[in-house]
Amino acid sequence: MKWAAFFMALASSSSLYASFHCEVTVNRVLVYGNGDINVLHSGRNDFTYICNSKGTWKGIDTVTCALWVSMLQSTQNNSKKAIFYYPGEGSCSTLPTYGNAPAPAYIGTVK
Repeated sequence: MKWAAFFMALASSSSLYASFHCEVTVNRVLVYGNGDINVLHSGRNDFTYICNSKGTWKGIDTVTCALWVSMLQSTQNNSKKAIFYYPGEGSCSTLPTYGNAPAPAYIGTVK
């Protein structure tokens, strides 16, 4: 019975499952010569760093980074929306900008 109460308390703790996502229009995808990738989207209206195409950044490797860039450019070119999902507390409008941004857990497209 003690374990059931423990797991119920754990499941009801919102801080353990805190996360947020941004469903946005992609306005610009910038690929810098040093590999930095910055995205300007409607959820923040400022540039948000998502990865580096030349090395692992905050756990995001170069293959994932390249796939994200390709997907975001396609999303922008086809006037689709993208979704950025972030673990932890926050909101799209308060995302830190440039290199201070957290790493997304995933990026996808929305119909």
